[in-house]
Amino acid sequence: MPMQFAMVGHMKTRFSLINSGLYPETLPPCFVSKDAKRAFHGIVGQLDGEKYHERKTEYVRYSGTKHDGSRRFFGTPNIVSYFHTSSFIWKNWSKFEHNFALSEYSIGKPKLMGEDDERAVKVPSLSELSKHASKNLSYAPFILKADIAQCFPSIYTHSIAWAAHGIEQSKSDVTKDSSANTFNALDFFVRNGQRGNTRGVLVGPDAYRLIAEFILSKIDHELSQAVGALIVGAVRHVDDYYIGLRTEHEAQSVLSHLREVLAIYELNLNDQKTRIFSSLEPINDLWAQRLRDHMHFWSPTAGHEKYERAISEAVSAAVEIGSDSPIKILLRSFDEARVYENRQWDFVEQNIQRIVLKHPHAIDYACLLLAKRKARDREIDVEGWKSVAEIIVQRSLALNHHHETLWMVWMMIVCDIEISIQMIEELAKSRNAHVRALLVQAHVDGKLRRKPKLGLGAPLSTVDANWLVNLVARSQGFSKAAFSGLYSDHFDHLAQRGIRLIDFNDHIELMKRRDKRAISRTRYGYDDDEDEDFDGPDIDIDELFADIQGDEEP
Repeated sequence: MPMQFAMVGHMKTRFSLINSGLYPETLPPCFVSKDAKRAFHGIVGQLDGEKYHERKTEYVRYSGTKHDGSRRFFGTPNIVSYFHTSSFIWKNWSKFEHNFALSEYSIGKPKLMGEDDERAVKVPSLSELSKHASKNLSYAPFILKADIAQCFPSIYTHSIAWAAHGIEQSKSDVTKDSSANTFNALDFFVRNGQRGNTRGVLVGPDAYRLIAEFILSKIDHELSQAVGALIVGAVRHVDDYYIGLRTEHEAQSVLSHLREVLAIYELNLNDQKTRIFSSLEPINDLWAQRLRDHMHFWSPTAGHEKYERAISEAVSAAVEIGSDSPIKILLRSFDEARVYENRQWDFVEQNIQRIVLKHPHAIDYACLLLAKRKARDREIDVEGWKSVAEIIVQRSLALNHHHETLWMVWMMIVCDIEISIQMIEELAKSRNAHVRALLVQAHVDGKLRRKPKLGLGAPLSTVDANWLVNLVARSQGFSKAAFSGLYSDHFDHLAQRGIRLIDFNDHIELMKRRDKRAISRTRYGYDDDEDEDFDGPDIDIDELFADIQGDEEP
């Protein structure tokens, strides 16, 4: 049974994937690139003429968290290398749509967002899985659950052309400017942006989400051609398959064919996450269903006990299953209830402070809630958060944990919490360009007591992993050193036009609006196809408390 989808839309310009899809969405919202279209004006034609030049660049690594305590590397590609990748996808969007339509199983078909949205592409969240699975798996008594091992880091870049033109045709002509095998060019552009490596694509930027779905949709099609008659129904969300089957024997057969098709594309299954089970077993974890029963705070009379019980249940579930996911559900529920505007904030804030010290995967949501309260001109525990940040930053810098470092420093900047000179000096020692670029912009904006000693040197490379901090430093007047490398002329142009790649104020101005969530669904979309604006009652929680209790708002 084919999955039914709405049209994914049309990519308006070659900058759609750059303006709001350059950085991984896991970075703090101050990392922006919507200024790219304006800044690139005047060199687009030159870049098009040079697109087949061999210009290998390094990307900026970003050590992020996973829910189970392990780590994942994200990456921010060189902005000029990414220009070529984004331009190709824009020019060949109809072929991407064609491949997406080949899949009968995917629920992760990308949706193109508007130019004013926080991301260029929205992929349906994992929360969509159970809804589609329940419908599409139909009566099937058995379910094959399969997971592609290290999907993005394992994608073979040559398989981009294979998915477009077929393996045999692709191998017959591998030239980067082939007129017959046009997707060889995309393979070339992707490799140029990752030091020439053919193994893996970056995790985070939106172009690579589209490329992965392009390949996986073709794999779905080939699996369907091979054993589609055996499959009652199936769903795939990114690299996770749930396939409904009539018998355990047929499930084993489909599993074997899935392994074979994936192997042709140089991919493999994660055996530890692959199994066959009864369709009576719930797809959704029971802990999540139980936890959500405690997460309804919309009642204006919800008191201390309600919040305390919810926090205890979330922390207990997190410890029990060894995952920070229950904590993220808790913090999203706080956002739904606008906890940053009601009288339980002091109690909740103290608990959030303790939570982030133990559950690093939830640090981003905690910081967003705090930033929302500050933007709404409410009091926060400045000294408490300063102490928490100092503990986390010191620990994270020692471990090269960029996610925790960046979010804590961003939180301090947007919440007007003073960053000590000692912390500035320690942050300046980091070799990560995201951290260093953040410091540059913070200094330029007058957010730091002392200019960080970054030792950028001269000249400033345009092709190594420091490209981001170097471009921010020159464009914002932090450094006057000349650029070097293959893209020196292009970076000169971008710097002279004052390209803005970090903006602390843009997100905070948005957060001042009462109808905007702290945790954006566009950027961190956990519920698909719902409005970004709040859909709860448009009430002032504190005023309601005052009316109920007969006292004045403090």
